[in-house]
Amino acid sequence: MSENVLEEKVFHKVMRNVPFGLVVTREGRRRKVYYVNRTACQIMGYDKEEYVRKVERGWADFMNINLRELIRDNIDQIRAGEPFEVLSRTKTKNGEYKWLLSQVVVRLMEGSTCYVSFMDVTNRIEQEQKRLREQEFLREMATRDSFTKLLNRGTMEERIKAALENQKLQQEHAYIALDVDNFKQINDSYGHGMGDMLILTLAKALNEAFGEESDIGRMGGDEFAVFVKNVASRGEVCERARSVMDNLRAQMAAMNLLQEATVSIGIAFAPEAGVCFRELYERADQALYQVKKKNKNGIAVYQFS
Repeated sequence: MSENVLEEKVFHKVMRNVPFGLVVTREGRRRKVYYVNRTACQIMGYDKEEYVRKVERGWADFMNINLRELIRDNIDQIRAGEPFEVLSRTKTKNGEYKWLLSQVVVRLMEGSTCYVSFMDVTNRIEQEQKRLREQEFLREMATRDSFTKLLNRGTMEERIKAALENQKLQQEHAYIALDVDNFKQINDSYGHGMGDMLILTLAKALNEAFGEESDIGRMGGDEFAVFVKNVASRGEVCERARSVMDNLRAQMAAMNLLQEATVSIGIAFAPEAGVCFRELYERADQALYQVKKKNKNGIAVYQFS
């Protein structure tokens, strides 16, 4: 056996058994597949003839790549015949999806010959995605009150400060401070379980009244806050606040409490009542205190004396 024939046999044996897929094509108006190794077919679940037909119909037929964008983004490497990487989500024969990391080399001097070697990196990508989801979950949890899942005090302060710093002319925001009336007495009379139920019921009522367009937070204990951006109508803000009171009263009345569960509410509008978090917080709190001094279970809007 000649040395050349032996080298060729060894080469083909190695190429059939390397732990990565290998495809060699000629690109052009009609793609021609020169070579596909065994690993490429195994990764994709096709026999050789099926895989060749698939590739010749077009890479984008089974890989989530845009060939024109791929060429545009790697044009310098293609012209220089240098390798570049492509990460793609690919559908296998049995319908499952795999992530493939490919290294591509295009030789224009060889008639646009394309050499593609690829590995199945599905486990690596899925583990990374899981890690990122866990990190995002932890970041999100760090912004929330652990009991009600509303924003915590620190996050509320950060968001309000950011909104006030970017406030435009003619734009008005509202800071709403809420405090449960006689919370200690309710806890003492009915137990902490009922107190917890009251806190959760109020959190739900706030979400229903103000929804996702507002920042809603638990500032501590039985103290809550809502920050409404780009107020269109002060009257509407007050109506929504009153709906929270009505909702809470109805929900708690259904539990047959002898002592009515109510809240006192103070509202401060920016920029009239303040241009920073501390001013708004203190002035909404002053309005709330005026309600507490009277009969509780009411709403007051901060006004300069």
